[in-house]
Amino acid sequence: MSTKITKQLPNKTQARFAKTDARYWPSRIRKPVNSRGEASPHWNLQLTFQGHRLSFSLHTGNKDAAARQAASIYKELATLGVEETLARHRPKEQEEEPLAEVATVGLWIETVGKVFAGAPATFGSYARCLRLIVGDILAVTKTKKRFSRSKGNSYRAAVNLAALDLLTPKALQEWRIRFVAKAGANPAEQRTAKISCNSILRQAGALFSKKLLRFVSGIELPSPIPFADCEKYPRESMRYHSKVDAAALLQKAQSELGTSDPEAFKVLLLGVGVGLRRGEIDKLLWRQIDLNSGVIRIETTEAGSLKSEDSAGEVQMDEALCTIFRGYLARATGDFVVEREGGTAGVHDWGRQYRCNSIFKRTLTWLRSNGLDVKKPIHTLRKEAGSMISTKSGIHAASRFLRHADIQVTAMHYTDHKERVAVDIGGMLQPENVTVMIPPRKISTTMEAVEKPDQFEIAG
Repeated sequence: MSTKITKQLPNKTQARFAKTDARYWPSRIRKPVNSRGEASPHWNLQLTFQGHRLSFSLHTGNKDAAARQAASIYKELATLGVEETLARHRPKEQEEEPLAEVATVGLWIETVGKVFAGAPATFGSYARCLRLIVGDILAVTKTKKRFSRSKGNSYRAAVNLAALDLLTPKALQEWRIRFVAKAGANPAEQRTAKISCNSILRQAGALFSKKLLRFVSGIELPSPIPFADCEKYPRESMRYHSKVDAAALLQKAQSELGTSDPEAFKVLLLGVGVGLRRGEIDKLLWRQIDLNSGVIRIETTEAGSLKSEDSAGEVQMDEALCTIFRGYLARATGDFVVEREGGTAGVHDWGRQYRCNSIFKRTLTWLRSNGLDVKKPIHTLRKEAGSMISTKSGIHAASRFLRHADIQVTAMHYTDHKERVAVDIGGMLQPENVTVMIPPRKISTTMEAVEKPDQFEIAG
């Protein structure tokens, strides 16, 4: 038996493949090891080409894929050159991001103003509340021109330059305590101050709401975000307590304003008769009133929009009110129910300017001089109307009448009943021991309490 002796030749497998072939590279790539002896998860290519020592990360832990990537890089070196290949495969040095601007009051108001989708008057109110808080914290001297946009407004300039990091939870807490302390020891004044304080904090905080923050970038805000942890006073009861004798008030108004100032009398009738808001009275058109069916349609028109979509709806008028407005319609000279004598209309970024502002001022003066000395006399007429409807027909009817979005709003504000429920003491005592008293006159919820029907025609 012969033994065949085979001569083993050197392994020249790799030599049979060109460097542009992926099969050339598996034994020539490696995984780098760091100083702690830990191997990289990705393969790496190191080679010398035209006198340059080069290194490329192959960005994969798969050896076959890494070999194909190495062959591709070698082809690029041969055709494109070293510099172009390095530019393609080596990551560019990340440019340093510019430092975010430090947020000041003025910068923040300007920035969020560009992404605020609400009404300009609403944004203007939010900005005023924020500046008020910052100005008080900094103890900036207030001037009569502090709401001016002129360059000489030192108050606004000082507040705008203030950094937002001064609005810490502690600073806001101290501010609200000082704000209420200004009301003195009078509990009624303190109650009003707490309501105002909560309103100012809520409006200023709206400029930092999540729905606005997601549209803002490049500005550095302090942490925590202003007003995020701000305490507020417990909600004060907003329930309306009637102090108005609507019948007596309207009778006097007809006597004093019916012919001398019919436009002011219209405002009173629309306020207490159908519970319209001042803005709704201001924009009301004759075509929105159907005197045949006794309905006023509150809707968005070319004259202006509503407070909200929920404010739209129909309001019933009683026949007496329809009779009065038929007389006004016969003498109307324009499209608007309340005819103004001049002035500008519309909504501006510093607040609302009513079309009938001069008429409203005269109406407010008359109401205050006749016992309705409250902050918002015209709106009080609306509350009185809601109170009367609630007494007569219940809270659900009042909610529909006032066009509230939620009956909870009606429950919080307009549920005061004039007709009190009382224990029947008279039924318990012997009749001879009970003095018969004249019951209080029930206030009518219709316009019949103003005058007799045959006298309606002389109104206005």
